[in-house]
Amino acid sequence: MYACRLCRYTEYSTCSLVYKNVLKKEVGNVLHTVPSAVSDDPTLPRSQNAHCGKCGHNEAVFFQSDTSDAKNDTLVLIFVCCNCDYKWVA
Repeated sequence: MYACRLCRYTEYSTCSLVYKNVLKKEVGNVLHTVPSAVSDDPTLPRSQNAHCGKCGHNEAVFFQSDTSDAKNDTLVLIFVCCNCDYKWVA
């Protein structure tokens, strides 16, 4: 039965489910979840030998992340350019 919290109105329900929260985990590109401001994080390791495919800069921060692939649980190395915030997987 549905009931209003403010007045005395009530109504019979045809279903026992009142609310359903469906969370979808996007499988696919792991780079969508990486914020661009991660290049400013001083706690992440930096590489001076990375080559950005967008601007050609050599400095990038990097970290490991899971691929969000349901078939296999693998880790990838994600690089973020310190100059233009371009992200790539190595």
